[in-house]
Amino acid sequence: MTEETQVAPSTTASLSQVGILLALAGCVLFSVKPILVKVAYQYGGDATSIMTLRAFSSLPLYFLMFLYLCRHKENRNKVKHYGLKAATIGVMGYYLASFLDIAALQFITAQLERLLIFLFPTFVVLISWAFYGQKPSRTVFLSALIGYLGISLIVVHDFNNVGQSVFIGSLLALGSALVFAFYLVWSKPLIGHLGSSLFTSIGMGSAGLAIMLHLALSGSTISDWSHELITTGILLGIFCTVLPSYLVAAAMARLTPTTLSLTSNIGPAITAGMAVVVLDEVFTFWHALGLILVVASVYTLNKK
Repeated sequence: MTEETQVAPSTTASLSQVGILLALAGCVLFSVKPILVKVAYQYGGDATSIMTLRAFSSLPLYFLMFLYLCRHKENRNKVKHYGLKAATIGVMGYYLASFLDIAALQFITAQLERLLIFLFPTFVVLISWAFYGQKPSRTVFLSALIGYLGISLIVVHDFNNVGQSVFIGSLLALGSALVFAFYLVWSKPLIGHLGSSLFTSIGMGSAGLAIMLHLALSGSTISDWSHELITTGILLGIFCTVLPSYLVAAAMARLTPTTLSLTSNIGPAITAGMAVVVLDEVFTFWHALGLILVVASVYTLNKK
């Protein structure tokens, strides 16, 4: 009894430490995504080609993982019952939200895009209130307003320096965040039934097939894509899609939702730093203030 009491806390602490490292690694890789998307645009890519290359490199890996998980009869039964719903929600979250996100980066900086996408918890709060009657507290309302104030500072600054395209890009990014928020709300019960790895494999795999269909209907010519664009797209698919999705899934098994969500707060800072170094984007006082306000907003929302 005494040995169990001594070992259990140590084991829990070890799992927590591993989980935090996994979550941070996933967050870092996800944060690099807008940087690589902007680089892909510089190599002549568009939203369709970038999204397609990302899917080309990630789809086979998700398919192999799906086959591996379906070795067990229990998982095959889960797929029969919940597979179609998971596929539908996956297409919404990983195809539609992804397309809007990538399209937004054609008009706005990587820094602004990351902060706009980072506001998705405020949309989760609003969706839970509008559809499920979960009225937020005044503190949550205040946190959301702080986040929108931070975004407004950057949007106004970038509009004065870049022009009206900032509004177009911002609307696309907000649309992506809204779609992703619906995805999170609706995917939660399915993850409970399927498990995070199986759900991720089905959702991401189905979104990949939807992207292939999108490519076929777009009339885009693959032979026109440069080698640099293809290389960037493959890196985007493996290191900013597949790897972080499974790292976060593994972290979910070891951490509480609150701890997991709080690790994501470093994401915008990583994107901002890399945007300045790699893309030579401007980082002003207004960007710093907006970043602080948005991170503070999401931090307090996640704590609640």
